[in-house]
Amino acid sequence: MPDTVKDFLIRGADLLGRRRNFRLVGRGSELRQICGMLMRKHASNVLMVGPGGVGASSICLGLEAAKADASLPFDILSKRFFWLDTDGLFSSGSHARITEGFDKLRRTLLRTAQSVLVIDDFRDFIDAARNNGCTHLINAIMRDVMQGRYQSILEARDEDLEIVLKCHSNMREVFTLMEVREPAGDALREIIRVGSERLTAHHRVPVSEDAITAALDLTAKYHVSDLSLSRAQPERTLNLIDRALTAYRQSAHDTPPHLARLQATLSELDTALAKGATPQLQAQRATLVATQAEARADWTAKIDKLSALRRAQKSGEELLLALEEQLSEERARAEKSPEPVAAEPPAFSARLTGAGFGSREEARIQGEIREASQAIEGNKSAFEALEAEMNAGLELSAQAVTLEFSAISGIPADKLNQDEREKLLTLDATLKARVFGQDHAVDTLVGAVLMANAGLKEPDKPQGSFMFCGPSGVGKTEIAKAMAMALKDSEKAMLRFDMSEYMEKHALAKLIGAPPGYEGYEAGGILTNSVRRNPHAIILFDEIEKAHPDVFNVFLQVLDDGRLTDNRGLTVSFANTLILMTTNIGQPYFLDQTLTYESAMSETMLELEKTFRPEFLNRFNGRQNIIGFKALPLALIEKIAAREISKVNTRIQSSGHAVSIKMAPEQVSALCADQYNPVHGARGIPGFFASQVYPQVARKILSSPDTEGTLVIGYSAEDGGRVELTYG
Repeated sequence: MPDTVKDFLIRGADLLGRRRNFRLVGRGSELRQICGMLMRKHASNVLMVGPGGVGASSICLGLEAAKADASLPFDILSKRFFWLDTDGLFSSGSHARITEGFDKLRRTLLRTAQSVLVIDDFRDFIDAARNNGCTHLINAIMRDVMQGRYQSILEARDEDLEIVLKCHSNMREVFTLMEVREPAGDALREIIRVGSERLTAHHRVPVSEDAITAALDLTAKYHVSDLSLSRAQPERTLNLIDRALTAYRQSAHDTPPHLARLQATLSELDTALAKGATPQLQAQRATLVATQAEARADWTAKIDKLSALRRAQKSGEELLLALEEQLSEERARAEKSPEPVAAEPPAFSARLTGAGFGSREEARIQGEIREASQAIEGNKSAFEALEAEMNAGLELSAQAVTLEFSAISGIPADKLNQDEREKLLTLDATLKARVFGQDHAVDTLVGAVLMANAGLKEPDKPQGSFMFCGPSGVGKTEIAKAMAMALKDSEKAMLRFDMSEYMEKHALAKLIGAPPGYEGYEAGGILTNSVRRNPHAIILFDEIEKAHPDVFNVFLQVLDDGRLTDNRGLTVSFANTLILMTTNIGQPYFLDQTLTYESAMSETMLELEKTFRPEFLNRFNGRQNIIGFKALPLALIEKIAAREISKVNTRIQSSGHAVSIKMAPEQVSALCADQYNPVHGARGIPGFFASQVYPQVARKILSSPDTEGTLVIGYSAEDGGRVELTYG
């Protein structure tokens, strides 16, 4: 075991020295907050909590960096920060050695005035202490901080908060909770800009301002399951830029931009020559071809030279490793060699070795090591110079960031490139093309979304809160899916909660987390965790009349204050969410053809007042956002059937078969008239296609895989509706 504690206790100045270019930006308020906590008399220890990637470790290191600022309070300037190397402390796995190492670092803390112990990811420390039978270390730290011998800053993730709080009964008394939230706005952009400078130093390719903007927009709007892009901001955006730089460098070295531009110009000339060849164009083309050949040869030579330097570097490193092994063996052999007989005078080399100069063989090996090291440094300098020459003129663009995000998320790049303003301004047309017969609902919903994106909504409330009521199968759930597809380019971006799963009183715990002492308390709630990970979500609560009455107490706070506190005391903001609720209440009135829409809505509102409390109904913009969905006429059902036929053809084409289907308009009318039931809504038509049309199409394709042509759907009302497919 080492005699010093330097492996287990890292001084703040040393840690800052390892990150020479470190600069804390965009976190001024958090830095002032943690300084204030450390200056208190009571509860002057800090428990920092936040999602992974939010930058809690950077804020702690910023404390050490801020000591260079003379304007910092003297209470902070006089403090000495130490970081605990948790992995190093527990790496031996020996209880005795772990305890001895901890005692040594503890003595360092006790003899250093105004010392502060910083422990990254305290959950790891707790687990390691328990797994090695060293839980007394937790008690030792708690005893020291309670007695004021030194202070401590502990970092933990949201999901680990309760485990940390339960590790000692006095945690809540001694530590002050500091919730680190994701930065936003100008602060986030400043952090990303500084982080991009560090990425530029690594990749040797600058990042454009447009690329930073694109990365921020994409990571704010879309949340994907990829591990590196599921972290919190700012790490999420920096990971995207890092991956985009890697992909861009690979692509640029395979096909450099200047060669691509020459090829594009040559293609334009070939097009012009095809229309009419002139001597001037032909001469221009010949010059361009020669220039392209010269540029390609020059680039190939650089690639070959770069590969040669890589091979030389690898060979040099292997030689250096072999020489160092030889040197170790020579020193070991010299130590084991027998002492010379006293009667014989020792050789000159032996006298040098005894005097500490080493043997001739050792000196020879050391000389070769110096030569190999110099060769490696020379190769490295040549490699970096050539790479800088090849990277000259390169710059990460917004298009490169978009292409990389498209490859990660699976969302087509053309959708990602679509202008956001244009998407919002055409949102009503997009929704009406998918949800038929409910234009009044679409207009109201789109109005709220446009108002929120224009910055005109109330700041603390959700972007919009709507209740959709009426018959089943008329588009209440479909409009939520359409909204997710239109705004987020994926239906999976919608958070859907089927309220039939929350009929029992205890089911409320699934939304915001179990009470203290119950199983699963540490995990938090499904709703709060989901919104914390995706604060711009579209949330659908389906069939809310089935939920337990206690659930609506939670909804009251969400709809009014735009925030919710989970069982662990962490607050989640719903200010950027769109909340949609559906209910089948009012179905008989909308199906009654003798009632007008206004009359059906009045009767439905009376039913809603019998089911829900007035304060809950008033949360929907004074009941203005409670919208009734009309029963669909047969003409719209026929449009839905035509859309199902298009879906069948799309699936056939995506599977690579040269077959399509069609159906005569009169056959479509007959099918809809026979299969449509207003009580069941439009769901019966897609269900009929799934049970009758798709199986027969699959049978035709599998029986004759190479068949091409059009299959005509014939419908017969006999035997409950029969479908026949024939080649037309």
